[in-house]
Amino acid sequence: MRAARLGLRGRAAGWWFLLAVVVAVVAANSVLAGWSRGSASGGASSASGPSGPSMVRARSVATQEFGLMSGGGWAQAWGLWSAAGRAALSEGDFVRLNTECRPALGEPYVIDAAADVSATDVKVDWHQGSMTGNSTVVFEGGAWRFQPDAQTLAGYRSGVAAVVAERKAAGECH
Repeated sequence: MRAARLGLRGRAAGWWFLLAVVVAVVAANSVLAGWSRGSASGGASSASGPSGPSMVRARSVATQEFGLMSGGGWAQAWGLWSAAGRAALSEGDFVRLNTECRPALGEPYVIDAAADVSATDVKVDWHQGSMTGNSTVVFEGGAWRFQPDAQTLAGYRSGVAAVVAERKAAGECH
């Protein structure tokens, strides 16, 4: 009889322990999710959650953009662009540019730093091999969008042929 009672207590203690572990995991997950939301406030879309857009999501878009660029997914990379980027160069021209003057494929972009500039802008410092740069990821229309730097956007306005010629002269085509 006593052995049966001990078995029941042991089993009940096991269930209580399991329940305590589940509660602890859920609580830790909630805390970590709150930290990853960032502290943005203001006019952010309700789709971004109660704390505003997340720098984690912004960095994810930059990582996606750079992965597509290093893998040759130029149309998909252009699809992640901000309205300003899309206005500077069409998808077809972006694909043509990177086809005529192919960047280094397979060499990964590495994000060195990401910092909130405002509730809707995150600055991303990166490098690819010996080349370095910075870009911005902006929150617009309820989603994070990649925005090439101002110098790159200005260069695109001169047209694909001019950008290809400039890059070839600089030895940037592979």
